[in-house]
Amino acid sequence: KVLSMLKKDGVQIALLQETHLTNLEHLKLKRDWVGQIYYSSFNSKSRGVAILIHKNLALTVDKVIQHADGRYILVTGLLYGEKILLGSVYAPNTFDSSFYSKFLAEVSSVSSTHILIGSDFNCGLTPSTDYNPPKTQAPSRMTRATVELCSDLGLFDAWRICNPRTKDFTFFSRPHLSFSRIDFLFVSRSVLDRTRVCSINPCVLSDHSSVSMEFLPPYLDPLSRHWRLNPTLLNDPLFVKYLEDQWKLCISKNDLPEVSASTLWEAGKAYLRGSIISFTAAKKKKTLARQLELEQLIATLERDFKQSRAIVVLGKLDAARSALDQLLTQNAQTESWFFPQSVRITAYAVMPSLWRSILVKRELRRSIYRSILIPNLTYGREVWV
Repeated sequence: KVLSMLKKDGVQIALLQETHLTNLEHLKLKRDWVGQIYYSSFNSKSRGVAILIHKNLALTVDKVIQHADGRYILVTGLLYGEKILLGSVYAPNTFDSSFYSKFLAEVSSVSSTHILIGSDFNCGLTPSTDYNPPKTQAPSRMTRATVELCSDLGLFDAWRICNPRTKDFTFFSRPHLSFSRIDFLFVSRSVLDRTRVCSINPCVLSDHSSVSMEFLPPYLDPLSRHWRLNPTLLNDPLFVKYLEDQWKLCISKNDLPEVSASTLWEAGKAYLRGSIISFTAAKKKKTLARQLELEQLIATLERDFKQSRAIVVLGKLDAARSALDQLLTQNAQTESWFFPQSVRITAYAVMPSLWRSILVKRELRRSIYRSILIPNLTYGREVWV
């Protein structure tokens, strides 16, 4: 579900924390739009970080630095011919001086002008603006260590720079009914100068909100797209009826004496492909509209709840998140049919804190496909499976 959300949002680099995945489970994320994945695992119950790279992104990796206990992953390479450092960090929730000193040494050892680090540092940077209710006591040791780390590395809080007068948060504590902004995108000056927008997104798949940004590379590579049939459509009676009607229409208009059987067959396949694309596009458009409607509702309810902290609003917010969760589950189950073997996917949101593992399983033992006709490119030859 997270991969589907990131794909819908057009994400090309995803920096994830608290994945709660083993090495083998991390590798299973390399599917669909994900062309490269780099990760550091701890166990299936805590920690874990990952970096997902879109398959169409021109990133050539030359060095990977993994933390042994799943706290951070650093990747250096060339992005459109320029040296860049990408990082995903999940800091301890209690002060640990050795973590900050080791992370500083690891990043300093890699010379890079462009730095982009997504992080959950488990603390706000400014007590008066990064917490609601605001904190009146002096900054904690974790806050001071994080600020000093950014100062030593020459990093900036991208969201705060882009939204200097906005007050927003990424985490809500239900036991304390309090908000905090503890998830950050720390960037170097060169990346900040190219940043178009940086925003905190609605909290959809976990109790943390994701932070996203857009920055301009030197140039963009064109995307190549290849069409293929989604076989799950054959389980939809409306689609089967639509396909039958379109085939009958094609034959009735083109089955003429002067048209050879091979020409009719090739033209029919092209017509059906166009009809299928039209059907799936309309179906995706309807689903996306519903998804955007729920996301907008969640964003509105979140904004209201941050101001009022009313239990009634929280109930409506939970209901909207549940509806969106069910919709994304259906989409994930549909997309999973593209893969030839049974896959167990532990879905997780960007920067989650408390998470529930969600199992998307395909049981190939059951006879899903009975008799399906798969036409070859050569007229007159078919294969039944």
